[in-house]
Amino acid sequence: MRIPAALLVVAIVAGQWETLRNRWDTLTRPRSTADPAMLAVTNDVEYFCPMDPGVVSGWPGKCGVCHMALVVRKKGDATMLPDGVVARMQLSPYRVQLAGILTSPVDFRPLMRTREATGVVDRLEDRARVRCEVAARRAPWIAVGQEAEIRSPDLPEFGARLGKVAAVTPQVVDGFETLQAEVEVDDAEGGLRPGMVAEVTFRVPAAGLEPFRSLPSDPPPRRAGEPVQVYACVEHPDSIGLIPGRCPEDQLPRMLLNLDDRQRVRWWCPMHPEVTDDRPGSDCAECGGMELRPRLVTFRPAGQVLAVPESAVVDSGSSTVVFVESMPGMFDGVEVELGARCGDAYPVIRGLEAGQTIVIRGAFLLDAETRLNPSLTASYFGAARRQAEASAVALGAATRADPAGGAEAEALASLPPGDLELARRQGTCPVTGMPLGSMGRPIRVEVDGRVVFLCCSGCEGKLRRDPARYLGGATGAGTDQP
Repeated sequence: MRIPAALLVVAIVAGQWETLRNRWDTLTRPRSTADPAMLAVTNDVEYFCPMDPGVVSGWPGKCGVCHMALVVRKKGDATMLPDGVVARMQLSPYRVQLAGILTSPVDFRPLMRTREATGVVDRLEDRARVRCEVAARRAPWIAVGQEAEIRSPDLPEFGARLGKVAAVTPQVVDGFETLQAEVEVDDAEGGLRPGMVAEVTFRVPAAGLEPFRSLPSDPPPRRAGEPVQVYACVEHPDSIGLIPGRCPEDQLPRMLLNLDDRQRVRWWCPMHPEVTDDRPGSDCAECGGMELRPRLVTFRPAGQVLAVPESAVVDSGSSTVVFVESMPGMFDGVEVELGARCGDAYPVIRGLEAGQTIVIRGAFLLDAETRLNPSLTASYFGAARRQAEASAVALGAATRADPAGGAEAEALASLPPGDLELARRQGTCPVTGMPLGSMGRPIRVEVDGRVVFLCCSGCEGKLRRDPARYLGGATGAGTDQP
């Protein structure tokens, strides 16, 4: 029996070799003082980098891109998208090349607003005056003293000359508000004769119009001791600090950020944004002594605005999206607010920062992928907003029509009877738009005396921070419950 017993022992050792080796390593290796969460390595967890979400590992360590410590999460858990990001996808280099995607950094440009009009020439001794009409809603910025370019199709040799707006008179013609503009241009040789047709192009720098005129420009010199580095949260860029720490929103560690020549640290009150200061240590009188918080202020060059090419913008009517390359092959759809188009570019009001890399060719293809291929963004909360027309709404309707079927019904059935009826009446999560039960057992929360069910615990923070955004005016299930 010794030979069969020896073979049995060898078989057991061979079959349990990984377990035995791990136990041996645990007993022989010295204890580490690192974060205990980083020591837990099991089959159901993985480690990812919040700064570069495409970096995922089965073992704790540091990101090879930004050298940030990897954060633990359960495998299969959906990752909450950062504020302002509506979709995220990761493509292989082959697919990027196949789609012809081209990227470029965002930068400041001296954009010009223009408006063309046709007028009639009148003479003023050695000057010519052109009278024309412009729709007031198209160019409310036309004012006396602005430059305008004059051309005449009847006199090609006149060329293009710069003139100035001499008078602007508001009028109402057939119920429409118009501007009667008069532009004067030097014409000592008398080429332009009364009655001739002239083409007028009004111009004004975009940086001279609101809201860009009110934005800070030309950064002041740095004072002695003024911070040149801050610690910022990856997911919440507004959450910054002057010392290492964690973001109060999601407890993720803040990353060290070096400021460029256009960035300065200023202090403000989140409750009263008009209360600001250039130095730390001040309090908000409106709040009764709340200490002002630091924030980053980016100063634009004088006469320039942050601009994106027209080809980079995807306008769906309800939102305007620009795709930002957060790391090689990973693209984030970011909602932006843009000004009126200036030639082949749009000025950026908010949503982007100088230096970010955006897609300037192939943005439409990326937008189509997020809608037609939901699997590319299915692992991220918030992606349902880009799929609401196709998948989330249809799935929510099917759940309400047949609440007794599917995995959603099983998750809903785990609720108490009273909550089950309220959740069925509500149907979908107010934050993500996903059907209740699609992410497991719904989460029950009370906000302002209202019982609301969420698809997962990740939505609770956003709902409590801004309940009016997600529940304002809604009278869904549970609104009448104390």
